[in-house]
Amino acid sequence: MKCMENLSRTRLPNDVIMDYIKVYKSIGINQHNHEVLESDYDVIVRQTVRNDIYYFAKMFQIKVTDARFKSLIFKDVKPKNKDEKLIINLRNAFTKIHDESSTFELLVTEILDLIKFLYGDVLAQSKLSWRRLNQAERSSSLLTSKNASTRESIDQLVQLFNKELRKSEYELSYIILNFYIDFINIKPFHEKNEEIGIILLFTLLVGNGFEVFEYISFFERLYKRRKEFEQAVVEANFNWELGYSQILPLHKLILDIAMRSYQQLSYLVRDYQFDQHLNKSDNVENTINKLGDVFSKDDIRNIHPYISDSTINRTLKRLRDDKQIRPMGKGRSAKWIKLVKTKNKKIHFEQLDLDI
Repeated sequence: MKCMENLSRTRLPNDVIMDYIKVYKSIGINQHNHEVLESDYDVIVRQTVRNDIYYFAKMFQIKVTDARFKSLIFKDVKPKNKDEKLIINLRNAFTKIHDESSTFELLVTEILDLIKFLYGDVLAQSKLSWRRLNQAERSSSLLTSKNASTRESIDQLVQLFNKELRKSEYELSYIILNFYIDFINIKPFHEKNEEIGIILLFTLLVGNGFEVFEYISFFERLYKRRKEFEQAVVEANFNWELGYSQILPLHKLILDIAMRSYQQLSYLVRDYQFDQHLNKSDNVENTINKLGDVFSKDDIRNIHPYISDSTINRTLKRLRDDKQIRPMGKGRSAKWIKLVKTKNKKIHFEQLDLDI
C-alpha cells in the first residue's frame, strides 16, 4: 500500500497534465462512439476479446499454437491441456469484463473470485488462496505487520483505492496505476500475481472511463510496447517499500497507449460512418481490390470487423462466379488469388496481427 498511501508525494509535470486534457477530450465522446457503433457493438467487442486473449497469452507465454487458438476460440473444441483450458477461461473472463465493466466494483471477494475463475482448473487448489506472510514480511515494514495473510493487506489496499475514487482529488488512471503497483508488490497469491494484477488494471481502466479498450485491444497495444512497459514497472517498483515509487514513466506510457487507441478508434468510427452510406458488399469488393494478389477472408475481416461473415462470403462467391478471383484450398484459412489484375495497395493492419 506504499503507493496508495503516498499519492500526494508525486508532483505531476505539465506534459502529463496536457496528456490528461487530450485523453479526456476523447473520453468525452465515449457516448457518441457507442451510438455510432451500437448496431455492430457485439461484433466489434468479440473481435477485441479475441485480440486481448491472444496478446495476453503472448505476454505470459501461454503455449498454445495459432491453429489451436483459432479452434478454441471459433469452434469451441475441447481443451487438451491446462494452457488450452486457460485460453477458454480467459475468453469467458474477458467477455464478462466487457459485459459488466460499467457496474464493476472493486472488492476483495472479486479479486479472489478472479483467480479462481481463471485458474480453478489450471492450478492446484492450494494455490487458489491468499498467501500467508512469512515471519520476515510480518516483521518488516513492507506490509502491515499485524496482518497474518495478504488477505488483510489487500483489504486495506482496496479500501484505500475506493476511498480515493470517492474523494476525486486525483486523476483516475493515476489512482489505478498506484493500486496496480501496490498489488504486484504485495504478491497476494502464491502464483499468477502479475497476471491477475494486469487484468485488474485493464478492468479498472475500462470501468472508469477508458471505454476505448472495448473497441481497441488493450493487450495488443501493451504487448507491442512490452519492453517499455516492463522497464516502467521496474522503475515503479524501485524504492516501493520506502514509499518513493517512481510511477510517472508507467503513467505516461498508459496515457500514451490510451491516446493512440482513441486515435485508432476515431478512424474506425469515421470509416464506419462512411460505410453506412455504401452497399456493404461493394465496400468489401473495394477492399479486395486494394489487397495483394493473394489474400484471405481474415484480411477483409480485420479491416471490416463489423461486416458479417455472410456478407463477406456472398461477395467472395460473386467475384468467384465473375471469374475475378478463385480459392486456393478449402476451409476458414483458405487463401484467395486474383485472376484480374488490380492496382494493389498494401494495407497495414494495426488492430490484429493474428489471422483469426
